[in-house]
Amino acid sequence: MSDTEATAHGHGHHVHGTSVKWVPLTMAVGMVLFTLCVVTFANLTGKGVVHTGANEIVVAGHVQVARDAEGTIHVLDASTKEVVASYPQSREQFLAGALRSLERMRPAVEESTRTFAVLRIGNGRLVFLEDIETGDLISLNAFNRAKSQALASQVAALNGGQK
Repeated sequence: MSDTEATAHGHGHHVHGTSVKWVPLTMAVGMVLFTLCVVTFANLTGKGVVHTGANEIVVAGHVQVARDAEGTIHVLDASTKEVVASYPQSREQFLAGALRSLERMRPAVEESTRTFAVLRIGNGRLVFLEDIETGDLISLNAFNRAKSQALASQVAALNGGQK
């Protein structure tokens, strides 16, 4: 059987239509390289990048926390010692869980002498309590989003209306 007969009957090794389509492949590689160049340019120069401030960290103010004999948690302005907010003892007392978490990270220091920063991330929807000395952060939103945002607003108002 000749090569021509074998191919015609489907028993040969020559397969038609398997050549590489170079034009689409070249275009795809070119598009990937162009995208990489544009992204690299934007990252290096900052041009073409939209800055939303979504990750901007703003310090609402510095506070200290104290508990009274009844178990009420008082949030005090760190410089004036003025009471910013108070949270009476209850089963789901706001701040109690956050303070317990921070105490586990640094148990040797008395709570009333520790200074914390109340931080807002981006548009203020995320509120954190930061231990100034250690840099440990805890999300207050995890304990109560509405109360955490209210506390951040109260602290900011006391500190000249910063956001």
